[in-house]
Amino acid sequence: MTGVPLPGQGDRAQAVRAMFDRIAPTYDLLNRVMTLRVDQLWRRRAVRTLRLAPGEKLLDVCAGTMDVSAEARSQYPEALVVGSDFSLPMLSRGAQKTGLPASAADALHLPFRSGAVDAVTVAFGVRNLDSHEVGLAEMARVMKPGARLAVLEFFRPESTGTRAFHGVYNRLALPVMGRLLSADADAYRYLVESMERFASLPEFVDSTRRAGFRGVKGELLFPGVCGLVTGVRA
Repeated sequence: MTGVPLPGQGDRAQAVRAMFDRIAPTYDLLNRVMTLRVDQLWRRRAVRTLRLAPGEKLLDVCAGTMDVSAEARSQYPEALVVGSDFSLPMLSRGAQKTGLPASAADALHLPFRSGAVDAVTVAFGVRNLDSHEVGLAEMARVMKPGARLAVLEFFRPESTGTRAFHGVYNRLALPVMGRLLSADADAYRYLVESMERFASLPEFVDSTRRAGFRGVKGELLFPGVCGLVTGVRA
């Protein structure tokens, strides 16, 4: 077991924040290596669903090093993009990399007024929250009616084939790459175990509907290890 508490194990924000603070210097490299750069295709797909008009405001929650923010700026150069995250080392790297505005923020207590934004993205962040249900409700609060949501995440696999793929990749490949590229083995054990303890894609779709979103859809993205959930603020 990892030393970082897993989903469902209570108050873990401090431990998760400390973990991301530690791995910030190698986070981008590990993402590229562990996903063979497919993560960039996933982000591009998620941002494309938002269809941002000039002047619309996008909030990138759990932005990390702001890869989604950068993709949004590339696709919609006239939109207003802001990243938020509770790990200052991660967010600082993102702000330096993108030149975009950033706000230190806990996703469960966002420092933005209600109905302030036209779209929200979260990439691989909801499973790190103490409660993804509370996080979804807080995102809904800051969104205007009709605002669009796009969530990328590694959800708990349900099918036999996907579980087998996850098992081989997570237990063999990820730990090896984590040890080679980062001194923090605990962080990459957490990455594996948190995927297996988090909600399934259908469960998360249901949570998103209950949080106040309509037209909620969930789909698995190639090669079937990442899920994209989209919806519209009711």
